[in-house]
Amino acid sequence: MFFKHTIPADAPVMAKAVVSTCRQNGWFDDIQPQFLKTVFHSLMSYDCDFRTLEPISIEEFTLVMPESQKRNEVLDLMLATELLCSSISPEISDAINVWAQKLGIANNGLALIRDLSKKSIIRAQQDFYRSNYFYDKDLASPDFAHLDEKYGLSATMMTVEVSDEVAKRYENLQHYPAGSLGRGLWDFYKQRNFTFPGVIGGINEAVAHHDWIHVLADYDSDGIGEIEVAAFSTMATESESAVMNFLGVLSIFQGGLLKTIVAGAPHLGYDMEVANGPERIAIALQRGKEVTIDLVLGINYFDYAHEPLEDLRKRWNIPSKQASTPPVEM
Repeated sequence: MFFKHTIPADAPVMAKAVVSTCRQNGWFDDIQPQFLKTVFHSLMSYDCDFRTLEPISIEEFTLVMPESQKRNEVLDLMLATELLCSSISPEISDAINVWAQKLGIANNGLALIRDLSKKSIIRAQQDFYRSNYFYDKDLASPDFAHLDEKYGLSATMMTVEVSDEVAKRYENLQHYPAGSLGRGLWDFYKQRNFTFPGVIGGINEAVAHHDWIHVLADYDSDGIGEIEVAAFSTMATESESAVMNFLGVLSIFQGGLLKTIVAGAPHLGYDMEVANGPERIAIALQRGKEVTIDLVLGINYFDYAHEPLEDLRKRWNIPSKQASTPPVEM
């Protein structure tokens, strides 16, 4: 998970652990210490200089943090920090993997960062698209095994065979009341000229799940908006696979290493480098943490499509979208 079990008292040792693996002879990109400083300040009320902070040994860390769930969250943070980069050195990938091995942690993100460090993009796509929560939802579909065998990786994300029934279900959302969740989703697609699931060229229903969350959380579909909704989602669920989704999205839209199979044009990265970008991600993480319902597991948004969007936000304790906070001084 991500900041689910760790608490503010853990922040100093967490920060030192990330520095120990990811900083090495210096940060690869200035966005890394900026992201860490912002997230630790916002979620843990902890401030330090990530450029000068002393590292910690694995042995010392093991004694201070024996809980496996907390250790895994620290590893998630290491992975997130490195996936912000446009290049990942094998040395840093190896360092993170050594920590995981010595701490007894199994984490799907380890294969992703290892393959990206080797520039094995095709393998990295397999790591990502078959480990995130979209794939979990794919597997729940009785038709997916056939589609996967016939179309391969594309079937994990895209509509690869026409379904008039599915397409009509989404198109019919236009008849829901203005201000409802369902009409909000219909507007979200139409305003962006997106193609509905069920139509060739559109995403599949598994991926469409995250578009409902876009609407609920009021995040756009540009690069920074995709990072925001992934951050928000990973905090608003008990799904481990949502963390993998967040990690991959960081690499697609900020690092630019992982290539999406959804959009027609490749993403070049650096989408977090907008005004108050790291602050926006920290706010998204905090907003997701406050949600009182699991937005990924065991929920069918069509069951709520007729309800007013604002009523659902209040019922599920989705905080209003805040203006970006002033940048944290480096």
